[in-house]
Amino acid sequence: MWVTPRMSVRTGRTKISLLIFLVLSCFCGQSHGQYVDDPSAIQNVTYTYENYVLSGSMMLKSFPYNMNAYIYYQTYNGVWNFTGTIITVHWQWENAEVTYGNWSFSGPISPYGISKFYVLLQLVETGATYIDDNHGQYYAVANGAPRSTANCTGYDVVQTSVSSGVTNLNLALNGNGCALYSSDVKNLTVSITPYTSDIVRIKIADTANKQWQLPANVVPEGSASTGTIKTKSYTVSYTKSPFTFQVSRPSGEVLFDTSVSGLPSLIFENEYLEISSVLPDNANIYGLGDMADSFRRPPDTTLQTLWNIDQGTTRKNNAYGSHPVYYELRNGLVHGVFLRNSNGMDIALVPGQITYRVIGGVLDFYVFTGPTPAGALDQYTSIIGKPAFVPRWTLGFHQCRYGGTWVSTQGIKDTVDSLQQAGLYLDTVWADINYMNAYDDFTLGSGFWDWNAYVATLHQEHLYHVPIVDPGIPIVNGYRPYQDGLSSDVFLKWPNGSLFFGQVWPGVTVWADWFHPEAGTWWSNEIKNFHQIDSFDGLWIDMNEASNFVTPEGYEPAYTINNDGAWGVTGLNTRTLSTNLTHYSGVAEYNVHNLFGHYEAIHTHNALAALNPGKRTFVLSRSSFAGTGHYSQKWNGDNAATWDDLYLSIPQIMSNQLFGIPMVGSDICGFNGETTEELCNRWAQLGAFYPFSRHHHSTGMNDSFFFLWESVTESALKAYTIRYTLLPYLYGLMQQASTIGNAVFRPLWWDNPSDSNTYGIDTQFTLGNGILVTPVLTEGATSVTGYFPDGIWYDWYTGGVESSSAGYKTLDANLTHVNVHIKGGVILPAQYPAKTVYNTTQNPYFLIAALDSKGTSSGSLYVDDGVSVRSAYTQLNFGLSGSSLTIGVSKNSFNIGPKLNSVQILGFNATSVPSTIYLNGRTITGAKASLSQQVLDITGLSIGLNSNSVLQWK
Repeated sequence: MWVTPRMSVRTGRTKISLLIFLVLSCFCGQSHGQYVDDPSAIQNVTYTYENYVLSGSMMLKSFPYNMNAYIYYQTYNGVWNFTGTIITVHWQWENAEVTYGNWSFSGPISPYGISKFYVLLQLVETGATYIDDNHGQYYAVANGAPRSTANCTGYDVVQTSVSSGVTNLNLALNGNGCALYSSDVKNLTVSITPYTSDIVRIKIADTANKQWQLPANVVPEGSASTGTIKTKSYTVSYTKSPFTFQVSRPSGEVLFDTSVSGLPSLIFENEYLEISSVLPDNANIYGLGDMADSFRRPPDTTLQTLWNIDQGTTRKNNAYGSHPVYYELRNGLVHGVFLRNSNGMDIALVPGQITYRVIGGVLDFYVFTGPTPAGALDQYTSIIGKPAFVPRWTLGFHQCRYGGTWVSTQGIKDTVDSLQQAGLYLDTVWADINYMNAYDDFTLGSGFWDWNAYVATLHQEHLYHVPIVDPGIPIVNGYRPYQDGLSSDVFLKWPNGSLFFGQVWPGVTVWADWFHPEAGTWWSNEIKNFHQIDSFDGLWIDMNEASNFVTPEGYEPAYTINNDGAWGVTGLNTRTLSTNLTHYSGVAEYNVHNLFGHYEAIHTHNALAALNPGKRTFVLSRSSFAGTGHYSQKWNGDNAATWDDLYLSIPQIMSNQLFGIPMVGSDICGFNGETTEELCNRWAQLGAFYPFSRHHHSTGMNDSFFFLWESVTESALKAYTIRYTLLPYLYGLMQQASTIGNAVFRPLWWDNPSDSNTYGIDTQFTLGNGILVTPVLTEGATSVTGYFPDGIWYDWYTGGVESSSAGYKTLDANLTHVNVHIKGGVILPAQYPAKTVYNTTQNPYFLIAALDSKGTSSGSLYVDDGVSVRSAYTQLNFGLSGSSLTIGVSKNSFNIGPKLNSVQILGFNATSVPSTIYLNGRTITGAKASLSQQVLDITGLSIGLNSNSVLQWK
């Protein structure tokens, strides 16, 4: 029988897997009993493969527990993939271990053919799962070749012209064409546009202009230089027959080359586009999301599907967002490639090549040449939009809960009181769908009759509030959002003009057509009205893939993308909107499905901007697309309380940096499932360094608040004290991200691109270039091994030197300790921490100056009012050399109230303590210096930060 891989029930806001999704990395796991490479466990395998359907049967040996059998197959291009086949064998306890059962399977496999497959067994005991990969027992599929591409001979260049620096090519189909999955487009137009000295755009579109193309008001396309670009960091060449193109550095290094040996040069059909590019062997590729996977994409087994789906952190599957962009790190240099296309697609990485298989639209490539990581990200975000600059208060700790005690104002208040009584940090109180009346947007339930009064008390304490809003609008007579939407005619429709109905939490619902010219006004009005009964400070937009609890009928193309990791099993319409729906602009949902959450984020951002003119908005979205970070922030959706999800949060956050979304995080301690004291402990330590730091847990589960365990309270206090101390530093990183797009939460190679040892590390990260975090990600561990890039690294807690050369080191890590190190050469601006962001910003500043091998360090401080869009600000630069600290004010339009109280110098190698402290040549009365273990503390300074100063000591 053919069974979908995640038989599930709805709890939380997404499905909880009842079976474990096994990936190739599991194969190193422990087997059990007779199944340790037991060749007799599987017998009498028979199979056929016709019309891309694999069918067969086998005899499986019994075991006195439940057993699952999975099929893994290898496609003709070398990618191993999980079929979605699960054969669940419910053996009875009394069965003898030598009993065999006959089990059959049948279901569609990759349309790109299957070369061989094998069966994996999973044995499930109480509290334990064992696997046996039956290593070496492969079954070859002789007739499993994919559809023939023999007739896919590409296109020829038939006409060339150059105008204003843009090269235009007219292409004609070479021969009769493929007709591989749909009709070939006979005539194409190629434009090669130098955008800047570092960005080139190569667009391949149908000459008749009938294919869907992204409008620039939804996803920006950047701006090409209007003048002559004298020096370019790239050259573009092409061949005429068949047409291929190459983008190279001036050195001759080829960055993108579509002439891949053995593959079609270009397939351009109405509903199927294919193009490939050459990659180096064992290429270092990052990006291509949304997904839960290693940060460095496996160069020989990556099959990334882009189709937004309500899917939690299941490894390797497509998830909530679509980001068709990758970065390649090669020989210490970085470049990137962005495909500006919103249609569903598969992107495959196999040795030596990357292949795009797209089910519509056009091929609109941007190649940006870096060559530094920061330069590449700056170039990409110059196309899609710079990240939004978040309000400062959002950098504090956020508390949420779905269900449990959070079903009334009093329940939430009790939790907040407990957090504060435990001395824990807190800035923002969230509200999941329990606050609503019958799960209807923009309403308050009976348990929240006093909610707005409570929010007012939060504001008095300089705390903030963010509620959830789902896009599904219930069909209820007299319900204003529904009635107003009907009057404005903004809801999605079938092609015949009738409303489309689905089902989400409140029952039968409709959804807004964000392309409708009145949709934004309608949405803004509902948000404005809602603010009168809930004076929120930001909005949380969820379920916006869009998620639908039922699967409607809808068009499915001939080429089936690998949606939900199950070829042919999970169609495009599964648990979402019908691909047949027609938007106001006339475009089908088939083409714009991946834009739903992105466009909702735009409208929500605009609504909040109108509600509070001149103030920065805060929008947290689950779904995203290229450019969403310009309007919204993101969290990684419904993760689980597992150690694997703890680890996966790091590569997920790092990947979103590459997508232009720096303010991102994962639910701390896990959303679905029951956490443990140890797991929550380690997650509090890691989560304290997420850019967006929120604890959240699902309904039906026990509470997991930090204050429930003494050890977790201790860990949270320790880790969040570091976070709040570093708020000026973190805020400066966010401001930098909003102006030049630089990453905040960085992989180790970001600032060490020539160190190949860092390329695969995704269990550590840095905040900016100054803070290295090495969390514990393994159950039961009391130590952790981390890599230290070249340079001097100081221990946060002692100030002593931890490492002075590149290499791995094992660090002590007891249950309440997280390892944090400071990079030599960096000056960190800090403030004495209070329990909220606001109170912290009122405290004096101090500097942590970590000296490099030359005895120098530098840093900066950015200060504004924390909320305004175009705020006046003051920018300071610090430089320390010898016995002198220079404070330079490069911009001074915002008055900084708190003063600089002290300076801590790490790596101070003098043997005597300075006896006199000078400011601008004058002795500072009351200033003191102390020296311990090469850490010099200078206190009692009280230096104003609104003018240039020089601090010296003798």
